[in-house]
Amino acid sequence: MPRVSAPIYSLNGGEVGKEALARLDLERMQFAGSLYSNTMPRVIGSMTLRPGLEYIADIDFGDVQLLEYSYSGGSALIPILSDEEMRIVKDSALVSRVSVSTTITNGEFNSFTGWTDASTGSASATVSAGELVLTGTTQDRASAKQTVSVSVGDQNKEHGLRLDIRRGPLSVRLGSTAGDDDLIPQATLDDGVHSIAFTPTTSSVYLELFNDEARNVLVFSCQIDSAGVLVIPTPWTGDDLTDDIIRYKQNKDVLYVASGTYQQREIQRRGDTSWGVQRYKVDDGPFSASDGSISLTPSVLTGNGSLTASRNYFESTMVGRLFRLFQSGQTVDEDFTADPAEGDPIRVSGVGSARRFTWTISGTWSGTVTLQVANDDGSGNPGSWTDVFDRVSNGSSTYTDSDDNVIKFFRFAVKSGNHTSGTMETRLSYEGGSQSGIVRVIGHTSATSVAIEVLSRLYSTGATFEWDYSTWSDYDGWPASVEVFGGRLYWGQDDTVHGSVPDAFKSFDDTVEGASAPISRSVNSSSQRGILWLLGLQRLIAGTDATEISIKASSFDEPLTADSWFPVDASTRGSANIRSVKADKDGIFVQSSGTGAFRMAPDQQGFDYTSSDLMAMHEDICDGSEIVDLAVQRRPDTVVWFILANGEARALTYEPAQNVIGWSRVTTDGLFKRVAAIRGAGQDSVYFAIVRNGAQRLERLASMSECQGGAENCLADGFSRFTATAGQTTFSVPHLNGKGVTAWVDGAAVRDQSNLYTVASNQVVLPAVAEGKSVVIGLPYSGRFQSTKLAYGAANGTALFKRKRIAQLGMYLVNTMLDGLRAGRSFADLKKFTTTKDDKAIPAGHLYEEFDADLMAVSNDWSTDSRICIEAKSPYPFTASALVMDVQTNG
Repeated sequence: MPRVSAPIYSLNGGEVGKEALARLDLERMQFAGSLYSNTMPRVIGSMTLRPGLEYIADIDFGDVQLLEYSYSGGSALIPILSDEEMRIVKDSALVSRVSVSTTITNGEFNSFTGWTDASTGSASATVSAGELVLTGTTQDRASAKQTVSVSVGDQNKEHGLRLDIRRGPLSVRLGSTAGDDDLIPQATLDDGVHSIAFTPTTSSVYLELFNDEARNVLVFSCQIDSAGVLVIPTPWTGDDLTDDIIRYKQNKDVLYVASGTYQQREIQRRGDTSWGVQRYKVDDGPFSASDGSISLTPSVLTGNGSLTASRNYFESTMVGRLFRLFQSGQTVDEDFTADPAEGDPIRVSGVGSARRFTWTISGTWSGTVTLQVANDDGSGNPGSWTDVFDRVSNGSSTYTDSDDNVIKFFRFAVKSGNHTSGTMETRLSYEGGSQSGIVRVIGHTSATSVAIEVLSRLYSTGATFEWDYSTWSDYDGWPASVEVFGGRLYWGQDDTVHGSVPDAFKSFDDTVEGASAPISRSVNSSSQRGILWLLGLQRLIAGTDATEISIKASSFDEPLTADSWFPVDASTRGSANIRSVKADKDGIFVQSSGTGAFRMAPDQQGFDYTSSDLMAMHEDICDGSEIVDLAVQRRPDTVVWFILANGEARALTYEPAQNVIGWSRVTTDGLFKRVAAIRGAGQDSVYFAIVRNGAQRLERLASMSECQGGAENCLADGFSRFTATAGQTTFSVPHLNGKGVTAWVDGAAVRDQSNLYTVASNQVVLPAVAEGKSVVIGLPYSGRFQSTKLAYGAANGTALFKRKRIAQLGMYLVNTMLDGLRAGRSFADLKKFTTTKDDKAIPAGHLYEEFDADLMAVSNDWSTDSRICIEAKSPYPFTASALVMDVQTNG
């Protein structure tokens, strides 16, 4: 009768499927199990009872999405999207505003009363149709100011200034003295709602809203936030969240968001409690050329006006679209009301009379106006400026430059000290050359007319057949994916990837030349749904429902450019409409079936990417349920968390360099809905949205270091932790009302799974606890492990299909209490692992930092499929580093 002591030195193989149990030729099968439930394989080789889940806040807002926001400031910040709303969790609570009596007079702009028009020159600040209208000019600022009173009781309390901007960009500042910005540093905000925190320390604060652009800025409201949880409106509905259409990428303090349905958004953080959601607006592209069959005629050169088409063309869904108009001749009008000031130039070229232009100065004014000239600096821009002549009175004439075939620029300027009073109205008009200007559609009037704002100066109000239109609008569609890669911001729209100018994430200016030119290139996908996600690894990877595409330059180290762009199919798995995630050089995505997870990694030669199946050893790890969310935790181990549609979770311990790809099941008394992993000190914070006890909660995975026994031990779900007051007996856990809970008090389990306490009237009553002691109260759970088919102890060849028994079992344990540990040949036949060590009884509640002892007897039963089953019950810590089995085979 062959007999062998079979050591298993590592337990990080994870769960494998039934089909793989006979793969005894694979080394990793020695480390695997047929069940890992709430027991997590560690990269170092151990297996541990998974950490508990700490209750953070109620988030019962319907379908939600947790956004990952990496922040080095010490706090964990989590934007939570729900039906057309966003809330922020900071550490362990939702960001909220306190009650204050501070108000802004006419913050809803029913009238201009309470505000002061501090505009300069021809600019103005007015109220119209319930909105503040700030009309700027090319030279003047539109400004509205208000002095806001703060009562003594509200001083040193955090306030929130809420701005609802209908059309930006709006500049805002708030100070303790007039003109200062010590409370809210000067910020530029775009269309959307922003809540900016400030703490006044004086009886008055000074608010200014202003616009320096030559167009209208519209503000719907400017108010102090009311008390309660901070809520910012968003465009994304609950159905959008359920459909997983949102993709986002963080860069510094901004999350860039794409959805394919709505205009892109920026989620901006201006402080831990200062957040806003605004439209991502680009003023210079990306453009496509028109067919030249329709002429467009603008009514203005700057500011706000209309655009007229020669025949029916405009649709209401074109609001937000850009048009670039190419125009012959150049006219520049500038009004000067202050000094120093400089106007825009005209560009003069050619020979002889082709270099003649007209200048005009008019208006009522006093001072000196100067005409200036500059040569082309070689890049198409003016070099240094020199004076041509000065004027101290109105006049009009022509001027012919004598330097044939030299490109020059001419402009009017008013030097410092040269404006005394009035408005200096100037015009430069040149029939030669051509220029282009850009407008944005801000309203639809008819099929032949739309309202516009001029973004870059037009040079003629004549009709032009030469024009481009932007590829983003409700009419043209919006990008569905986003990524930052190689210094560019990339947007995926249908089959096309648009890359910004490097380090200028809001510029797609196609007049930029060379390697810095923006990119608008196809990935040549066969998909009808287009690009579902973008992922920046060592290459830019685009996922579609048909293929995963690696976008190459001509060499691995060469940056992508418009001219160096070579997309190839690196994988033909096809992707589900759910975001992908990355871990170092690897990308992880969900296959189009929704139930498969794959890895994109560099091939063996390192020249390109290829995909591999992360479920190759366990194709049924999801039990046929679709994956609805995923996130990557990097510390203390790399763990990929998958949320399933059935409410369970799966954890993949992932360290392919050490051949660790270990699956485990994660279940709880409730339903997992969402997951997010937030980078942090020591261990990443992993947050879950969980429907538990009839409501949706936000819960955080406890740190490994908090789950090893000791004074504070966090091995419970939905748990709350307390620091007791002197003699405290009653602890409030309303989110667990009616549930049976465990209680851990200063190093001991006062209530465990053999003695649960049922929460009544939202409270748990314990024996009196001394002041300062730690208390952790939460739901119980159990971890289970079952070995694979054991093939040890055969005299001749394999032990498969031979009757055998596991007579004895030994375990090397660390940071473990044996109270909750059971083992046996099946989960129906478990017994306490051991009761003695060194012939001495093991005391209850004793924490072993290290434990090994004589092998314990397991079973006398013979079977062709003898296994080891281990169960560890919370709240007792358990970590196994190795197993040794005494296996006997009958044959």
